[in-house]
Amino acid sequence: MRSRDIGRRSGSPGQLGGSSLAGLPRRSVESLGETVATLPPREATLAEPPEMPRELARALSSMGAKRLYSHQLEAYERVRAGENVIVATATASGKSLCYKIPAFENALENPSNRALFLYPTKALAQDQLQKISKLMLRGVHPATYDRDTPKALRAEVRKRANVILTNPDMLNVALLPSHDSLWADFFRNLKIIAVDEAHLLRGVFGSHVAAVLRRLRRVAELHGADPKFVLTSATIANPLELAEVLTGVPFTLVDNDGASSGPRRVVFRNPPLKDEEKGDRRSLLTEGAFVFSKLVAQGVRTIAFAKSRKSAELIYRYAADRLGPELARRISPYRAGYTIRERREIEGRLFRGEMLGVVSTNALELGVDVGALDAVVCCGYPGSVASIWQQWGRAGRAKEPSLAVYIAGRDSLDQYLYENPEKVLGRRVEAARLTLENSYILGPHLLAAAYEAPLEDRDEEYFGYAYGAVVEDLVESGDLVESGGRMHYTRGDKPAWDISLRSADSGSVLVADREGEVIGSVEARRAPMDLHPGATYLHRGRAYEVEDLNLAAHNALVRRVPNRYYTRVKVDTDVEILEESEKRDLPNGAALHWGRVRTTDVVTFYKKIQVQDSREIGVFPLDLPPTTFETRGLWVTLPPLSPPEGNTRPNFVEFLGSLHAAEHAFIGLLPLFAMCDRGDIGGLSIAMHRQTRLPTIFVYDGYPGGVGISERGYDTFEEVARDTLGVLARCPCKKGCPACVQSPKCGNWNEPLSKDGALKVLRYLLGQVSRYPTL
Repeated sequence: MRSRDIGRRSGSPGQLGGSSLAGLPRRSVESLGETVATLPPREATLAEPPEMPRELARALSSMGAKRLYSHQLEAYERVRAGENVIVATATASGKSLCYKIPAFENALENPSNRALFLYPTKALAQDQLQKISKLMLRGVHPATYDRDTPKALRAEVRKRANVILTNPDMLNVALLPSHDSLWADFFRNLKIIAVDEAHLLRGVFGSHVAAVLRRLRRVAELHGADPKFVLTSATIANPLELAEVLTGVPFTLVDNDGASSGPRRVVFRNPPLKDEEKGDRRSLLTEGAFVFSKLVAQGVRTIAFAKSRKSAELIYRYAADRLGPELARRISPYRAGYTIRERREIEGRLFRGEMLGVVSTNALELGVDVGALDAVVCCGYPGSVASIWQQWGRAGRAKEPSLAVYIAGRDSLDQYLYENPEKVLGRRVEAARLTLENSYILGPHLLAAAYEAPLEDRDEEYFGYAYGAVVEDLVESGDLVESGGRMHYTRGDKPAWDISLRSADSGSVLVADREGEVIGSVEARRAPMDLHPGATYLHRGRAYEVEDLNLAAHNALVRRVPNRYYTRVKVDTDVEILEESEKRDLPNGAALHWGRVRTTDVVTFYKKIQVQDSREIGVFPLDLPPTTFETRGLWVTLPPLSPPEGNTRPNFVEFLGSLHAAEHAFIGLLPLFAMCDRGDIGGLSIAMHRQTRLPTIFVYDGYPGGVGISERGYDTFEEVARDTLGVLARCPCKKGCPACVQSPKCGNWNEPLSKDGALKVLRYLLGQVSRYPTL
């Protein structure tokens, strides 16, 4: 088995120390895939804790923290000096103590002092509540406040709790709108605001949370408070920038990790090819079940991460079949959608060692304590390199050895990481992007802020330089009323309730069955693609066929059908350039642009495809209205199309296939740099665009107003293009496959595509060749 030397190596490859991995033969490890690195253990850098209340020192000692890691002490001292701090260190490095210690110290000094801890999930907040409660700190009264909090207890929580654990959604709809009537004492005494797992706050969700955090600052200051922020993050390229854009205040970065870590063997596995010409590989789910069951069968305590609920259930089912009844009882799936009791039972059995393995979605990625695990199997790219490390960090905590396995999926980004493991193990290139310049996101939050207190000109300091223009539009539309130099919200409802923190589009289409029961919803702009008549709509593993879509009434009617078919739409896309904000020259007379664009999509046909064998059943026409929105995008222009030698006419279809394939391949790799999903990005290639009058490739943010994805693509264009070229050159397929140029989201059914042509286009744009791509 070949071993690639990535980073530092130490120790014997076959020996991993004193956990259940110790008895795992070297041959067994190597059979899992290719060992790309053995990361050495790291000793802790410890420091004596500062002088603190005796009660707090006792509690820290009881949890084994008689001394602090160096980054914990640095964060504490900076918070005490009045600084806002972001801590970016490894998983399981004790980041939560960086905000807990100053918050608890405040509460012990004066029980009236308050702290607000924000977590991305309710499960993580509940887990942290249990940990805090076990400390039994007299004077510290923690409580969760979310949708599961019984209404009968909410008044008591508001009155008594001085450490509130909640999430951005609840802060948006409950705490901020009621700050004056129900939460005045809390905000008046607010000292610490902690935001856990801040690297997850990117794109549309991050932009919404940034607006919520600006509203939080404004409300706290209205009550005379000046709370300090403590954010924690995985290691990314821009933690300091992220913190400051999220909150609008200066931050200090603490990233010198003082925590210890055990040795970690890193194994990369690529499912074998079934058809080299087509680039078709064995199923990622089958491979995940094979590796997971092999480890569990040898007594290795293992967690496998899947990208979706359905994938987690299927990997579990396949693994259970492999293991047999006795060992199958010692594994379980775990995902959102289970009841609280089911999740707590699984967590408890894992923590007590009664289970050998669990297959989870990212629900267990975020620090819920499930005890000691020895191996992690990451089944496909989870959305960011930071998430890969978060998942790997669930095993081998403290000084224990661990095994980390990455199984590559079929798409281009997975295959790229398999071929370039240093992109995972080396310097972080991915940057979390968000924006407060998007009027589709900022506008609803300004209405919510006006409900909380009338807006004034000086509120620009909270909401950024787009504030003035957006407020002006809201006054002009009648959503805000100006009086005495202040902007008032005069309607009787609570505008925060109309905000979805995970969408840039406030409109949605409700999906109902024949009995009238609402079973789901889809963003209005996505409805023609996902809910067209004849579409297969999946909900909790059940298949429904759409019978009727009424866009005016914002509803779709569906009926239950056997899960035999899925559908794919054909979309005609047009991109109009509205404003060019930036431009730079590329080699060979090409140019790169970035600015404001308007996209128009029209769904014209759909295919019906059999689930069992992917056989196409038929193609059916559709007559639906266009969907239009403004966003931000980059576009690449090539010099005018010239005829090949001999004055023969250029092959326009072949040339368009070259541009189209290059666009797909670039979009496939951009998420590694912009921390987004491939589905967050749109694209269009055209042999001659009506405005540029040149061959043009567009790559744009797939959300109204944009969220910074294409801007990151503009900034890193050459690096992304070089890496994309490497993916295409190394892919073993002949004419293009899902691992290089085919896209699962293509609205043109991946036609036309030319892999060879895409190689020529990318080399031309990078200046590696001067011969025009049509020649």
